[in-house]
Amino acid sequence: MQISAVQPVFKLELNHKVTPGVIIIAKYDGTHPCLTASAGYDKIIIHHPHGIVGGRAQRSEAHAEVSELNLSQAVIALAAGALRVDCTRDILLIGSPTQILAYDVHDNTDLFFKEVPDGVNVISTGRIGKSTELLAIVGGNSSVLGLNSQGDEIFWNVVSGKVSAVLAFDFDKDGENELLIGCEDSFIRVLKNNQFMVELPETGPVLCLSPISEVRFAYGLANGTIGVYEEGIRLWRVKSKQNAISLQWSGESLACCWSNGRVDWRDSGGRVLRRVQLRSNAAAMLLADYRSVGVPDLVCVSDKGEVLGFPPFQEDSGFNSSKRLASEEDRLAITELLSKKQALMVELQHYEANTVSDSLEASRPSSAMPTNTRLQVAVTADTEEGCIQLPISTNNVTVVRAALVLAEGVFETGETLARHPPPGRLRPILYIPLRSPRDIPVDVHIKALVGYPDSEQFHIFELTKHLPRFSMYKLAQSTVSVESDSYVTFRITERVQRICIWLNQNFLLDEEFEIENEDSKELHVNFLCLRDRSYLGMDFAADGQVMFKTTDIRLAGDLIQSLAVFLNLSDLQSTAQFPKAEELLRSEMMNASEVGETRSRLAAESAEKAQLITALLPAAIDAATYDLKEMLNRYKEVMLLNEELLTGCHIRRASQEQTIASLKNLHTILQQAARLRVGQYSKAAVAACRKAVQENNTEALIKILQVGDA
Repeated sequence: MQISAVQPVFKLELNHKVTPGVIIIAKYDGTHPCLTASAGYDKIIIHHPHGIVGGRAQRSEAHAEVSELNLSQAVIALAAGALRVDCTRDILLIGSPTQILAYDVHDNTDLFFKEVPDGVNVISTGRIGKSTELLAIVGGNSSVLGLNSQGDEIFWNVVSGKVSAVLAFDFDKDGENELLIGCEDSFIRVLKNNQFMVELPETGPVLCLSPISEVRFAYGLANGTIGVYEEGIRLWRVKSKQNAISLQWSGESLACCWSNGRVDWRDSGGRVLRRVQLRSNAAAMLLADYRSVGVPDLVCVSDKGEVLGFPPFQEDSGFNSSKRLASEEDRLAITELLSKKQALMVELQHYEANTVSDSLEASRPSSAMPTNTRLQVAVTADTEEGCIQLPISTNNVTVVRAALVLAEGVFETGETLARHPPPGRLRPILYIPLRSPRDIPVDVHIKALVGYPDSEQFHIFELTKHLPRFSMYKLAQSTVSVESDSYVTFRITERVQRICIWLNQNFLLDEEFEIENEDSKELHVNFLCLRDRSYLGMDFAADGQVMFKTTDIRLAGDLIQSLAVFLNLSDLQSTAQFPKAEELLRSEMMNASEVGETRSRLAAESAEKAQLITALLPAAIDAATYDLKEMLNRYKEVMLLNEELLTGCHIRRASQEQTIASLKNLHTILQQAARLRVGQYSKAAVAACRKAVQENNTEALIKILQVGDA
């Protein structure tokens, strides 16, 4: 298919360097779009080609159509939306490290100012659930927060990682928006009615989320991966050496802007249709009708302030039907086809050589191999090495020369592991160790080179092996007794046979569980964790009482969530005892309280010293007219106070970092406590935790961890 050339429909220069990722386009008067970006530590620039922005914004000397808005805080994130119900004008949302400001640019008024102790990483706007009110959605270091136009908290929830992307999106096609949350712990979570309904594991921190259609959304990861999901099922993904800055659905293709300034358009299968290169690194890519012609353009912004607008790509005519593919691209396409032809010819020669009889070793071709050669892969638990062994073997005298194993999130150095023994140690079997750091299902893709030890050319075998979610747990001997003061217990009404099916699907077992006696209603099973050699005990009693005995509260939550999904349980209450988590919770609450008091005291001292400096400076200026010695003494006092202010500033910064770390650890424990319950009980536990944290009630948090919001 021929693709037409692409040329920008408009181009402009802001004459300011901008901060990557902190750029939006908004209509502050309700009609005309304005590009808004962070242009430094505490400065915001607004490009207004259709009018003049007044108020606090001052006309820039570098560009006549740019105004500058100076703040007293660092600008971390920007967003905009019509938060007011009775007004169509966009309100500018400015996020600083611990605060969020809603500013009406048109009227030069502050809508609200909100302290966010957990920090601000990303801000978005959207409608969630049945509410028609547009909310400001704030992602912090370990929580997500929803605010209305008055700055009131509408919802709050905790996540286990730093929030890096949020998106209001109808995930389950019920006509109501859910909240998609991308985190640095490599999960995309779906929040519905303040409950997490789905967790999609990925291979790296999530950087961006973007809607495509009513059922599809695109995502970008920090390891260079981009892809598309539809109703929780990944349709495709590709990986690059660069990171994706932004993803936008433009026309009939997915546009991706990479950090090095490359912009490419991809079809519904991920194939590149067109590619352009900016003159410098990219800062943002936005979808907006910036020309006010009724059709949204793709607005690409570089970090040096260059702005390019591209029209939507159409499948039938490309970008511009009057311009056809350049001859240079024709030559590149022909070269690629010739390379594929050459590779196929070489493969054909190998197949022809393999048909030659290999009865005599001397006459055996270098690429020959028995036609009945098969590659066999097994999975075994290695207790001594603390890993899963993947033996790759052949069924005859051929050897495994090398193996390339692709597994997401398993290897510390990347997603791929290569094993190639020296020639003197070639065997028909090759062992690959796997140590999965997370309890998630993994598909292991294997490519092995198989041939004779003296072969110069080898045949490639490809296989895929599925590892269940709890593959790092080996079935312990029946004589092992797991005694632990850490456990979670709950009640279900389900047959033991169904529990056995769940165990067979989620654990790595040598032999599947089978109930010999159909009348049996109890099940007791123990597992050994290959990571730390701790034991996991699971007791299913005849009366429906279930107990999971483990010292890892995260594992207990994962087991409950997995079992609830398998048994289709909408609500589940539990009782838990985790002394280590309770002790850590008390410690973090105490740290947060002490650091908060220290910050308040330092803030009061800094304000007092700032007032003294304000009084001493005019006195020093006045003393210059009659007493130089007095002037020098005044300036010395000012310098000493300034040094004390700087020292206090460093202490406040350190205490702020300590507060964020304590809150993150605290919120992680609260999320783990919520995951011990399902449905309305999990939602109630989160709401009760929020109230207890605001009231600084440690004992209430301990009770919630133990029995939920009972």
